[in-house]
Amino acid sequence: MPRAKAPNSEDAVQPVVTGAGKRISLATVERLTVYRSVLEELHEDGVEFVYSHKLADMVGVTAAQLRRDLASFGSFGNIARGYPVYEMARTISRILHTDAVQTLALFGVGDLGRSLLSYRGFEERGFRIAVAFDLDTAKVGKVYAGRRCFHLDQLEQVLPDFGVRIAVLACRPPGLQRLVDRLGDLGVGSVLNFVPKRVRPAPGGHVEHIDISGKLEMLSFLSCSGT
Repeated sequence: MPRAKAPNSEDAVQPVVTGAGKRISLATVERLTVYRSVLEELHEDGVEFVYSHKLADMVGVTAAQLRRDLASFGSFGNIARGYPVYEMARTISRILHTDAVQTLALFGVGDLGRSLLSYRGFEERGFRIAVAFDLDTAKVGKVYAGRRCFHLDQLEQVLPDFGVRIAVLACRPPGLQRLVDRLGDLGVGSVLNFVPKRVRPAPGGHVEHIDISGKLEMLSFLSCSGT
């Protein structure tokens, strides 16, 4: 199994407060997602237990870091047998609130947006895009991969009916900040942004920027510099 990557430093990382009142860094949350992914791969390979040092090596962190991360949420295993792979993956899913399906809204039904609608990996990890919005009147009213597309002008009337908690942005940059602000007013403060434009989160919200072109530029530098 390839070695996974997880963030090792928590410097200057803004903590979040859980429903239980615990302060957990976003870097810890990000590492939890990697732990869960690796544990699910181990389960698929028939592995029942894994020791902390082995799991840490597969994830790319120290065993001490892994134990600190998990200790923030309680006890996961014993020294003699290691961590129970399946139960631990399910527990982390509950911590991440992905043990039940999270409903998403997609903004932008262009090439990228339609690919995201067809991507089955979301539902495998506990997410489902339930509704889509676009400014193009030619797309409004059509159904894409089982989801109806609404006009962005209908946002305030339509979105509350779907129980959306996370928005996925794959639209054009103009008006993006205004869209994020409108979503915040509707109680949707968590945003996954594929648009090459930085936006500020709504008060109390979070924005994750996914810059695909930027990652390609980094790979271009590494491949051409012989690094």
